[in-house]
Amino acid sequence: MQEKNAFNWAMASVIHQARKKAGLTQVELADFSGLSKPYVSALERGNINTSVYALARVAEVLKIAPSELLARVECEIKKGPQKPAKGTGRPRNLERFAIENV
Repeated sequence: MQEKNAFNWAMASVIHQARKKAGLTQVELADFSGLSKPYVSALERGNINTSVYALARVAEVLKIAPSELLARVECEIKKGPQKPAKGTGRPRNLERFAIENV
């Protein structure tokens, strides 16, 4: 079970880094690849096992050969991937919620 988690976490890290380098949002990656937005989000969080088809679609959008994507995952596994940090979600405009002292 730990090996599967390590692979998923490594894949999440590699895809996240490549997406950021390409200057894409998760929504753009999902739209361009034909994958659903929740699927791409879960992929970047390491919460799902992905298919070869999905990896090929993501690699194509990121302009990386699928073999290069998997080579990067292998390097990440050797480093000892960690579970992705849980994000806090969309940033809020906190000024809206400020309470004025009267």
